[in-house]
Amino acid sequence: MTLTVRDMLDFESLYESELIAGVKGLQKEVTGIMVMEAPDIESWGNLGQVCLTSFFALKNLSSTETEDFFIKANTIGIAAFIVKLDRLVQLIPEHFIEECNRNQIPLIKIQKETKYETIILNVMETLINKNKVLLDHYNVISNQFTNMALREPRLKDILSFLEDLIPNPVSFLKNSSIVYKSTNLELGDFRVIESTMLSKKRYTNFEYQRQVVIHSHLPTKQYSQLLVDVPSLGTDGYRLIIHELNQKTTEEDFMAIENTVSFLQMELLKMYALQQQNLSHRNEIINDLLYRRYQTEEELLEILNFLHFGKKDMFHIVIFDQSVENNSKKEKWEDSESIVKNLSNYVTIYWKKFVSLVKKDRIIFIICDSDSDRVFNEKITAAIHSFTSLTYYSHFSFNTGISNKSNVFDLPLAYKQANNILKILKQTNEKHKIVSYKDLGVIQLFLETKNIDDLTKFVPDKILEIQKNNPELNKTLRVFLDHNQNFKTTAEELFIHPKTAKYRIERLIKLANINFENPEELLQINIGLRLLEFINKTL
Repeated sequence: MTLTVRDMLDFESLYESELIAGVKGLQKEVTGIMVMEAPDIESWGNLGQVCLTSFFALKNLSSTETEDFFIKANTIGIAAFIVKLDRLVQLIPEHFIEECNRNQIPLIKIQKETKYETIILNVMETLINKNKVLLDHYNVISNQFTNMALREPRLKDILSFLEDLIPNPVSFLKNSSIVYKSTNLELGDFRVIESTMLSKKRYTNFEYQRQVVIHSHLPTKQYSQLLVDVPSLGTDGYRLIIHELNQKTTEEDFMAIENTVSFLQMELLKMYALQQQNLSHRNEIINDLLYRRYQTEEELLEILNFLHFGKKDMFHIVIFDQSVENNSKKEKWEDSESIVKNLSNYVTIYWKKFVSLVKKDRIIFIICDSDSDRVFNEKITAAIHSFTSLTYYSHFSFNTGISNKSNVFDLPLAYKQANNILKILKQTNEKHKIVSYKDLGVIQLFLETKNIDDLTKFVPDKILEIQKNNPELNKTLRVFLDHNQNFKTTAEELFIHPKTAKYRIERLIKLANINFENPEELLQINIGLRLLEFINKTL
């Protein structure tokens, strides 16, 4: 159905024409025709256009300018030049012929008696008839797809329908390498030899590429494929492949493919909407479990059954917090679907029963397991390290909080434990930390308080007094105790002179009557200093 330059030479108006250059471009498609009046071809030239000319507009161009003109014509996709010699230009310059051959643009010479109007009428009449046939064919195809939509077809039905229309085998790929559906599964296994993007046509809305491949079950011959990406929501990528085993894809075939891609896009949107609805319902169920939003044991059993958990199962809650700095835009939680999927792949290595939930900058996993806290921590750490070893996530910053082992009734407490860990890590500006609740040690005793002001009663009065009047002394004391009462390392961390550090400690001894030989007193001071830091960063 495509009009080519070779077809055009069969027009009655071109019977006496002569092809003098560009024989390799005879298969170029013709989409229009016009009279060339100026050399600025980039301003008026179009893909598939035939140019009628006497070459008078190019007469005064230098050889460099002429070469540039034909390069631009080739880049634009000019289909052919039809030249008529007259009293203004009586001879086609030899370098014009050379440039047409080099750029594979057919150069056709016509007789002086041949009228431009006759050629233009032949071309436009053919194109108009061709477009009418294509439009009629498009309407027929569109109506067929509309009728099929009313029957709520499966993806396989849509692909089978397209295969009948083309006819060529087709495949539908999910995530580039996995054959999701196909009318011939063997064709999904192939090796690409070369790939080329196709120029966009007037009647195509999607991007196409053609590639040469070798199929594993047909290793002795190369075959052609037409590929088009199917737009969709979510992180999954979909691609339709036309295996051109029987014939090259025609214009009529493209009409069918365009309708198919649009139809598949709508089906994928419906599937995505349903998935999001189911996910929203599932997230609500998980929240009911975490916040104990059930009134009876029957309601609890319904929740557990929906999540495929049992009443006697034991759990750990793991929360990943991305609200730390230095994450690039492409690695934000907007990509949470992909992150959950990849994390889940590594969690699955160790545990089969778990659910996940995304909340703003956090991803929550409720993992059913029979491991001790120590063994669980080792496994989840290994899973996290495997995840961060992926190139895409290698610089991804997040903290991880791990609860104690819990039964189903204490999940709200386990959830609070994991959140408290992340709260402390955020307040202390920690990054890339994996911390379990038991790692907090004595701090666990103070995290259950409902009022942060209650923590001050665990801070020795003399520490509170020093904090009020000389807070830098408490900071020095904290660093001094952390470094086993070493003046030199204390001074290095605080960027002060060792004598200054020693002076401050002596002053503390005088003000607070601290006995650094008493381990019980030092324990109370250590705990007090840490609680004080926690209180100050929380308020």
